[in-house]
Amino acid sequence: MRSFNPAAAGAILFALAMPSHGHAQDQAYLKRYGGDWEGGGRVQIEQLPKPVDVSCETAGTVETANEFKLAGECSAMLVLSNDIGAELKVDPKTGEYSGVYTGSKSGPATLLGTRNGDRLELEVTWNKVIYDDDTARMTIENEGEGQFLMTVTERIDGEDVVVSDLTFERQGG
Repeated sequence: MRSFNPAAAGAILFALAMPSHGHAQDQAYLKRYGGDWEGGGRVQIEQLPKPVDVSCETAGTVETANEFKLAGECSAMLVLSNDIGAELKVDPKTGEYSGVYTGSKSGPATLLGTRNGDRLELEVTWNKVIYDDDTARMTIENEGEGQFLMTVTERIDGEDVVVSDLTFERQGG
C-alpha cells in the first residue's frame, strides 16, 4: 500500500490547537478541537498528476491547558492510507505554538505558528525536501460551530500551490 504526501492530507490536522496569545482564550480555542472529526476534500499527492479526493477520521484531546493531541487516519482511492498524529503545545507567555506532526513518509515534521482570531497560521517544516523545499504554509479556521477548514500551501516549480483543501465536521454532537 502506498502512502501519500504528508503535505497533503497528512499534515492537515497537526496544528489544530495552535491558538494565539491569551491563556484563557487559548484554552477555549483548544477545546474546539476535542472529540471525533470526519472530513475530506482535495489533496495533491506528490506521485500523481492531479489532486485526489481524501477522507479522514481523527480524534482530538486536550491533554492539559496548554497541550493538544490528535490521532487518526486519512485515506484516498481505497488503496492509499496514512496514520496521522500531532502533539502541540502553546507557550502562554509568548503566544507561540510549537509541535510535532507524525505520519509523514519524510519523518516527523515541526509545527510553529500563531492564531489570529479564529484562524491558525502555521509553518510546517518537513524532515526532507518535498516539492521545491522543506516547508509548507498551513491555515486552519474554526469559528467554534462544529466545523473547521484547513488549507496547506506548498511551493511547487516556483509557484504557491494549494495541495490540501479540506473541511472537517464534529461527529456525535
